Amino acid sequence: MTSKKLGLLGLCAVVLGMMAMSASAAQGATLSWLILNAPKTVATELNATFAVEPESAHMTLDGEVSGLKVAVTCTNLALKGVSLEAGGKLTEGGKVVFTGCKVFKTAPLTEEYKCTVKTTGAAAGTVETNELKGGLALLGGEVLTKVEPKAGSTGNFATLRFEGAECVLPELNQVHGTAYFKDCEGFATTHKLKHLFNSVAEFVALFIGGHSAKQLEVTKILGSFWALLAGAHAGLEWSGMDA
Repeated sequence: MTSKKLGLLGLCAVVLGMMAMSASAAQGATLSWLILNAPKTVATELNATFAVEPESAHMTLDGEVSGLKVAVTCTNLALKGVSLEAGGKLTEGGKVVFTGCKVFKTAPLTEEYKCTVKTTGAAAGTVETNELKGGLALLGGEVLTKVEPKAGSTGNFATLRFEGAECVLPELNQVHGTAYFKDCEGFATTHKLKHLFNSVAEFVALFIGGHSAKQLEVTKILGSFWALLAGAHAGLEWSGMDA
């Protein structure tokens, strides 16, 4: 997957422009999740357990730590306590758990650092985010899914711990910011069993460690994943809706 790099000024200009457009559009729009019943005859906004599964070989957080390029790559991801909620929201306080994580110097995978990565209390190679919030958002006339820390964009997605006797990276590294994801097949408002998502590069405003124009430019999310319903709503078709 490719992604565009924008400097801080370019990013701010785009985001402000999109916010203005979305505010205007949102005045006449109601964002919601819609789930078809089994006969596919009625669409309702039901609270439903949300699940994800990887589509690409790796999900990667690509960026810099203390001036060193770093790519934290994980082979699997799962949601913890996340449902589609009324009003086009995601459960506040849900988490994402990444497993099979390793630390490379750049993405695509090149030389591996002599470091393990995890979050506090987790096994090596497991990264569990802090509590998150999110939901549908309308930007530039497109229905996207916004994800950020529960405390907002100034909150902490997760604190990455790089460990190892020969590890040259700082041990504790907080990830802050906001990310937007889109149905990359163009089916955001079309009922389907599974939707394929990737990050929207121009709206990824993440940074590792200190906030800076360079961090906003170089930090990005690579990879794609499928999203589907689970639990009592498994096997039902769903979509976002802008009405």
